[in-house]
Order: sequence, then structure tokens, then C-alpha cells
Amino acid sequence: MSWSQIIGQQRIKSVLQRVITDGRIAHAYMFWGPQGIGKDALALEFAKAVNCPNSIKMDGEYIACDECDSCRRARSLQHPNIKFITALPAGKGEDRKSRSPLAKLSDEQLKQVQDQLAQKAANPYHRIAIPNANAIRIAAIREIKQGVALSGTGKGRRFYIVSNAENMNQEAANAFLKTLEEPSPDVTIVLTTSRRDQMLQTIRSRCQDVRCAVLSDDEIADALRDNTTETISDENARLIARLANGSYTRALSLTGDDFSEIRGEVVDFFRAMLKRRNYVLDLYAQIEHIAGDKDRKRVEQMLTLLLLWLRDAFALSASGNTDAVVNIDQVAPMQRFVENFPGADLLAASMKVEEALRYLKQNVQIHLTLTRLALEMRSIFIRKVSRAA
Repeated sequence: MSWSQIIGQQRIKSVLQRVITDGRIAHAYMFWGPQGIGKDALALEFAKAVNCPNSIKMDGEYIACDECDSCRRARSLQHPNIKFITALPAGKGEDRKSRSPLAKLSDEQLKQVQDQLAQKAANPYHRIAIPNANAIRIAAIREIKQGVALSGTGKGRRFYIVSNAENMNQEAANAFLKTLEEPSPDVTIVLTTSRRDQMLQTIRSRCQDVRCAVLSDDEIADALRDNTTETISDENARLIARLANGSYTRALSLTGDDFSEIRGEVVDFFRAMLKRRNYVLDLYAQIEHIAGDKDRKRVEQMLTLLLLWLRDAFALSASGNTDAVVNIDQVAPMQRFVENFPGADLLAASMKVEEALRYLKQNVQIHLTLTRLALEMRSIFIRKVSRAA
């Protein structure tokens, strides 16, 4: 990864390179914006460029050489000056006094963590998904505090990158605040978050605010064609980019397999859910078909597409304006859907799909997740609409 490989974010890249060139690196930053737009990628490249001993400086740019040992170690997340912190599962027997967030993890959990970090190193846009990793705990913050207190090596600048910092639990957030209040001259802390409003105001006020923009459809489509291993047609790249709603990570989740086939499966599942009579056999046949190969990523892709479809339907029902619709080739069926289910709570339905996606990422059984979702969706669309009628 280099500055040029980070998708979009030209303003932020220029600002970060300028502060390095001018020697005005702050002790703490908060990179915020929607998921999947490159906040972690920016933070990692920032840290790599600062620590590269052979950086190229010209015309206001500050670019890592990408060839030295420092750059290679930074790319693999093995640099001694760059620590990447993310939510981890609770280890067996872990308590509030645990000094390391990894100390009590099982061998299987450690392998899952290492695998996810390796994928993050290979692709900074990868969204880390570790089963039962729901919070950044105080043990991780203790490690940061201990590292900040140590004297530097004199080589480079130490970076602590806290990914999805909104996942800090209350105890961790309070401890982290104390770390921010005692800055070290050779340390920079970067928080990345898609939920800035959930962060403590006292933490936000002690960080330089860096708002990252959503990506344009053209930027995402170009990146899909240039950076993914699968061959993607221009038509599919443009459609996926539009469905991604500014998020390259979401776009990546929609690639692979047969995109058209997955969209068809979404329609079949949705129709089976909303069948008014004699729906049980058809619905459970659909669930068995979807969950049969236990391909969790594919199910996540399907639910992501269903979520986007529901959001489009809500926009269409609220305004009647087709310009707001992402699934532009689905306007006619959406209009029929809105007419057939007047008054249905589309926002509540969207929240149920989001909840199902969270369950899948937490390794909940696919059959159970889809069955629960289907019954909850029927409760929203069938019973409420019938009462309204």
C-alpha cells in the first residue's frame, strides 16, 4: 500500500503529507467517516511514511520508499513502532487485572486473530471479523499506556492505531482518556471510527479531527477493476460501486462468485418470506438452500444486498424520487412492493437485517440467523399490513 493506492481521500492525503513535511505531527488524531472508506489505510500509510528512513520529499509530498526494511515491516504489521489495536474476544479466565489482551486467548482464538491481521496487512480495506470480538478491553489500553510511558528508541516515531475505536468499553475508554492527557513527544495515537458520536466527548476534544469522505462511484469502480483478483465487467463494477454507497469495503463484500446469481437468490428468499399463505415449506427450502454450503461470506453478501434493497424501497416510499435509488434496475419491482405493502416499517426491517449481519459476524449458526430474520420480517410486513388493512 502507498498513498497512490489509497482510494480517493486526496485532501486527507495532502494534509497528512504536509504535516509530516512541516514537522507538525500531532500527538492524537481521530479519523472518522463511514465504514469502508479507507480510514485504517490512511492511518497505516501515515505511520509507514513517518517511519521510512528513505522517504521521498518533493513538491509538498512525503512518500515512503516502500523498499526498505522499515516499509516492509510496516506493510506486514510487524513494525516495532506501529501497533495496530482492534477488538478481541475475551480470553478464558481473563479479568480486569489482565495485562495483555492476548494472554488468555486459546490457540484457536490466537490463530483467528493472526489470520485476520494477516488479511488486514495484505489489504488495509479488509474488515476484521473475529468471532466474539465485541469490545476493545482495558488490557489493550494498558498495553498502550505502558508503551507510551517507555522511552523511545530514537528511531522514527511510535504510532498506536486503534481501529473502530468506538468498540472501547467504558472502562477502556476512561483509561484511554488518561493516556491522551499525558502525551509523549515521540508518540502519535490515531483513532479510526465510523461512529464518532459514540466516542466520549472528552476523548474527541483531545484529538485532531480528520473527517474522511465517502468514495465516489467512479473511484470504487476503478478500484474494483484495478485491485481485485476477479475479472469484473464494467457494468458489474459500476453496479457494485453504486450498491456500495461510498464504501470500498462493502464493494469488496459484493464481489466474487456470480453477482447476478446472488442477487437472484436475494429475490427468491425475500419472496418466500413475504408469501401470505402456505409459506412454510417454500421458506425453509430457501433457507436450506442458502445455508446448505455454510458459506458465511456469501450469506453476508446476500443480506447486504437485501439491506440496500430495503433502504432503496424506503427512499422510494418516502419521496417517490427514483434518483435516490441505488438499485436502479429494480425501480419497477420496488414500486410494486411499496404499493403492495403500504405502511410497512421499512426502517425496522432494515434494522433486523443489520442485526442478522451482526449475528453472522459473531459466528451464530446460519440456519438460526436466517430463520429468525424471516419470522421477524413476516411480523413486520404481513401481520402489521394485515392489521392496517
